Amino acid sequence: MAVTRSDVARAAGVSPAVVSYVLNNGPRPVAIGTRERVLAAIEQLGYRPNAIASALRGGSTQTIGLLTPNRSNPFYGALAEAIERSLTEQGYLTLTASTYGNRSSEERLLRTFVDRKADGLIITSGVSLSGAPLADVEQPVLVLEERVGNTLSTVSMDDERDAAGAVDHLQVHGHDLIGCIVGPPYVSTDGLRLAGWRDQQHRTGRPAGDGLVAFADAGEEGGYQAAGLLLSEHGRPWAVYGRRPTALFVASDVQAFGALHACWELGLRVPDDVAVVSVGGTRAARFTIPPLTTMRQDVEYLARIACARLLQDIREPGTPPTHVRLTGNLVVGRTCGCTP
Repeated sequence: MAVTRSDVARAAGVSPAVVSYVLNNGPRPVAIGTRERVLAAIEQLGYRPNAIASALRGGSTQTIGLLTPNRSNPFYGALAEAIERSLTEQGYLTLTASTYGNRSSEERLLRTFVDRKADGLIITSGVSLSGAPLADVEQPVLVLEERVGNTLSTVSMDDERDAAGAVDHLQVHGHDLIGCIVGPPYVSTDGLRLAGWRDQQHRTGRPAGDGLVAFADAGEEGGYQAAGLLLSEHGRPWAVYGRRPTALFVASDVQAFGALHACWELGLRVPDDVAVVSVGGTRAARFTIPPLTTMRQDVEYLARIACARLLQDIREPGTPPTHVRLTGNLVVGRTCGCTP
């Protein structure tokens, strides 16, 4: 039979209200001696508070909902792990749900977190939720992506600048016809990375037309198919420019994995025939053949900043939203032509 708060109160010789004050650190003070008796009774009886019942009474479940596109993606998997570690250190449990790019399920998953009384929500990039469903959420929400409007706190990478930096590195190697592989157009991070590629090409007087762009699903298969479109003799660049690109900017590491495989199938040597630089900096990038050059976005630092901001919003309701933007750093492998 489960131990109740009344059982603890009887064992400690106090009222159930006093047990509540000890467990919740208020709202009324409890004498040191009384608190010690209550804590001793809790330990002796093995009492465990019901988190959901506490939440229904207006307390905290000590849980955070995390909505992400797909944890099997190395970037989002590493980001979810970093968020979980950071929140665990603060005594919070992370409830994670993946949308798998299904836009119709995102609002349902969001509502599930709300119904389970999560104390706050984190929504990563790649999830397309906009203002309408989020406007009805009472809990604090932090978005790991730049969003239009200032009603929610955001912590994001400077995707446009990071993409431009990756393209600049290819240009330094002498490449002018640089293809761009990017994710679904409705994902804002991919839109920003596409803009970074295009702006850097325009800024230096290099081609940046749509014939050099291939939109792809956000996985290895998408990168594989997109690279085939850009590099094969039947691809669009041949029709528009009369030759294939000598380099590829790929908007994510996981798409770059597929692109490298496509290069191998086409008999193109990397980086001799085609150079490749991506954005992400996942752990797996250093184990490709050859090792991938990538603009690393530090998920550990991103997670720490994001969790600290969300917990502040939870503990201090009414805090004005803030917007933090972080920049990546280039990790040089061998796909770009450098010798590390």
